[in-house]
Amino acid sequence: MREEFAQSPAQNGPPENTSPGREGEVPSPVSTGPAETTELGVDDIRRALSARAAQPGSTDERLDTERDARSYLSRFAQSRIAGERVYGGDHIEVVLGQGRRSVRAYQLSAQDIDLVSSAFLPPASYDALLRDSEPFRVVLLSGAPGHGKYAAAQRLLLDRGHATLQCLEPDADLARLDETSLRPGHGYLLQELSSGGTSSPLTGFELHRLNSVMLARDCRLVITLRDGMRTADPEIDKQTFPVNGPPAPWDVFERHLRWWLGPQRTRRAQELLRAPETAALFTEPQSVGTSLAGAAENARLLSESSAAPADAVRRVREHVSVRDTLEFEKWFNGLEDLSTQCVAVATAVFGGEAYETVSALATSLGRRLEPPPTAEHPERPRNEAVTATRATRLRRLNASLVGAQVASRHGGAPAKVVRFDDSRTASRVLQNVWEEYDVLRHQLPGWLKDCAGHELATVRTRAAVAVGFLAELSFDSLRTGVLQPWARSPARALREAAATALVIAAENPELVAPVRDLIHAWAGGDAALQATAARAWTALGRPDADNGGEAVALLDTLAATDSAEIIEAICLGVTESLAATDGHQVRDALHLLRHWISQRHAQRRTVGELSFLFAAADLLEDVAATGGGAHRRWPKLLALATRDPVRQRDIALLWDAVLQSPETYEAATLVLTEWARMVDADPSGRRALARLLHAATPTDRSRRFLLRHVSTWSAPDSRAARSAAQILSHFDSKGATP
Repeated sequence: MREEFAQSPAQNGPPENTSPGREGEVPSPVSTGPAETTELGVDDIRRALSARAAQPGSTDERLDTERDARSYLSRFAQSRIAGERVYGGDHIEVVLGQGRRSVRAYQLSAQDIDLVSSAFLPPASYDALLRDSEPFRVVLLSGAPGHGKYAAAQRLLLDRGHATLQCLEPDADLARLDETSLRPGHGYLLQELSSGGTSSPLTGFELHRLNSVMLARDCRLVITLRDGMRTADPEIDKQTFPVNGPPAPWDVFERHLRWWLGPQRTRRAQELLRAPETAALFTEPQSVGTSLAGAAENARLLSESSAAPADAVRRVREHVSVRDTLEFEKWFNGLEDLSTQCVAVATAVFGGEAYETVSALATSLGRRLEPPPTAEHPERPRNEAVTATRATRLRRLNASLVGAQVASRHGGAPAKVVRFDDSRTASRVLQNVWEEYDVLRHQLPGWLKDCAGHELATVRTRAAVAVGFLAELSFDSLRTGVLQPWARSPARALREAAATALVIAAENPELVAPVRDLIHAWAGGDAALQATAARAWTALGRPDADNGGEAVALLDTLAATDSAEIIEAICLGVTESLAATDGHQVRDALHLLRHWISQRHAQRRTVGELSFLFAAADLLEDVAATGGGAHRRWPKLLALATRDPVRQRDIALLWDAVLQSPETYEAATLVLTEWARMVDADPSGRRALARLLHAATPTDRSRRFLLRHVSTWSAPDSRAARSAAQILSHFDSKGATP
């Protein structure tokens, strides 16, 4: 991986005469893996901005990968792709919206729709639900697990006349749904909404907005609530309805079995339903309390077998045993060899990566777990046949490959990504390996450390999320054995992994206090520990939360520094906050930057300027075209300034500061040039940039400096000539030309 600064255009003359950086991944201004420990200075960070400006989007990529990894280790087994994919047949994934404003969903197949239409058994409360929810375009369903909330949600949408249904990803940020992203007439589902997670909280105001958006597109959204979720908002309570009086699991099983077998196989249905082995699926002590979803799944699996009832039921038991906690250990121990077990662990951590990547990472784990080969005991005896095929191994793991276009800011690349078929398996594998298998537990930290320094940024991020998952299980052990050593590492990748793990762990209410104590302890340590504390600042609370001032105060204290490691960590942390969809978080980050640049404290002022330029250079947003045309890609901060006059004032003041600063003006003009090039072909983008720059130049001196730089874009080969003409014309129309 090339060094970012070695190729930096800023080293080859003034920004306006500089060509964009080379194609390729933009690495960090500091080390990307445990083996790289080069000490860098503040000048290196300034030069790094040129590469970020030429190749923006790395922050969005990291956050998207983190979001996908969190989702995979919870309950929604999907690959992160652009476009469409098939889920075990004909479930098509769609992307609602574009870029960072997008929400993933999969469209229910015609078979699913027919199943709900023909085999649905309504709970006792369904008629009341259908009647009382009629006025609302957004409906929330509450009820105990296993009572059929999701089936009731599907049927409710069908009964309202929505023939096409789409299921949103878990923890989908509903703030991203707008009229441009919804498909007219479609019904939308969101399963198991919780009060935590990474999405914006659902408020009464947001519910009103969603009702309006859904009405405008003739859509409806039904949300099932996670058991135990409570809300004090009366507007939300008004649109929340209980699902009570579920049908018996056996009745659901019978209805689904008959549907799957169809009218041509009525005798087969009767044979299976009369078999005592089938009844035992529901009457045995370990089967009592089978959920409705489990009953429906048993019916589907049983319908696929043509064996005698006893054998068919036995195979169903084998298939679903991996979902049973009591049987999970038997399944894992029953895997044929160490390499297959390692593939299981690697799939749990890195599901969603290309199979070749996961296989290579599994091999590296296997090498840690067995002694090195010798002449007497070679790794594989001579002339031994290769028998462990990929298909056989994945079938044994209940995992699948999916052809996908893996998303990247440099374009999609075809790959076969691997996932467990059951979305709960990933977290169960990782948890059981950590809690029950001593040999594996001792080797996992070292293996994850190697993975956190991998050449692929997505692998590094998934390794960090896995550490956060494990930290929730065993925080004290991980703190001393993993988090503390990683936090003081000279390698940025390990420090970032430690910070990500803490942010994830802090979402567990029981760990809020120990996480806070650890971050404050790091903030009082050496430069490496302080840099890690800066990257983990959001673990102290969202800026808009009651304790958000604690996070801002920590970052403000750390900003009084000339350490490149700490400055870079602050820049990256602030950039991620500005990338958030949460408007309060963006607002507070901008206010913090304005606070820094207005200070006489030179170090804080420089940190504020560099942090703003990092975000300005890297963050992107897809903006809807006027009249419903194709989306255009703009700098995110320009899009934010265009739609929010208050934020425009903030961003204009920040541009004025960096353009007038002797510390950052060269980097600022380079980033501004890239903005002009990005919107050069877009008339509305050019107008928005001209308005923002007019607001950013309140004095004759600032206008003279800016327009002198803008005039250098007039050359045809600048790729910003139209932007230059628009800006000069706008200033002239305002009588602001010096």
